[in-house]
Amino acid sequence: MPLPVFARNPREHAVFSALHMAVVGAGSLGSALIDILARTGVGSLTLIDPEDFAEENIGRHVLTGDSVGKPKVEELRRHVLGINPECHVTAIQARFDVSLLAKTNLIVSTADSFQAASLVNGYALRENVPAVFGGVWGEASVAEIVYVVPRKTPCYECYGAFRRNVVIPPDARRYTDPSFDDTRIPGQAGLWANILIAAGLGFQAILGLMGIRDTLRHPGNVWLMNISDPHCPFQPLALTVGEVKKGCAVCDPMSLEELLSQNLASCPDISQFDPRGEMREDEGEKGLVG
Repeated sequence: MPLPVFARNPREHAVFSALHMAVVGAGSLGSALIDILARTGVGSLTLIDPEDFAEENIGRHVLTGDSVGKPKVEELRRHVLGINPECHVTAIQARFDVSLLAKTNLIVSTADSFQAASLVNGYALRENVPAVFGGVWGEASVAEIVYVVPRKTPCYECYGAFRRNVVIPPDARRYTDPSFDDTRIPGQAGLWANILIAAGLGFQAILGLMGIRDTLRHPGNVWLMNISDPHCPFQPLALTVGEVKKGCAVCDPMSLEELLSQNLASCPDISQFDPRGEMREDEGEKGLVG
């Protein structure tokens, strides 16, 4: 018999209680989605994040001051069990790596790192697991949700590959910390209320992927919502759906072959290269001589 906490969402609980979901990234948006999943009655959760909870996180997180200085994932595990003691929660305090995770029914990435999102995308494609990627722009003024159904929709790299070239403010730790992630976006200002709107939007994509609601009827798999940006061209507080061309070097082998052929066609023939050779100037150009 379901717990009384699920008396008002028995249909969703009946589906979610049999599911195993993973959430990569336990920051603002990740914590809100974890809270929603717990209150919907998900059966198993795997939480992955390397960080401890900091005082500056309190204003934009489901956790409170009691959790400061403790691992986010362990404290969120305690939070989930306080809502649904029947949920099986695995907390992993580490950066995401595919070796950390068995096959799930769905994976969610809310990490503020393109590297992490790219790894999650690769996991989803390889394991044929649907994925939802959530984030916000600027001061949490625009919500961005991308959902991926392997072999059916464009993958995350089809849409987000441009982020490889985004200029991120320099951080001195990149020179001293060998594990530093230079694709991670530093924390920005933004209201908790805006995060909750973004989390609610992401959860609608999850409901659609699990077949509970008809939320995926739009042709595109990129959802954008202008929450509070007066300069954004999107209609305020309305869903803007973006269509992305399917077929990047990550999810489409044909695209990879085409990319390789284009690049290799312009390369010199190195089949005769002798590594014992020396470099010298030859008619104003540098070349390899055996």
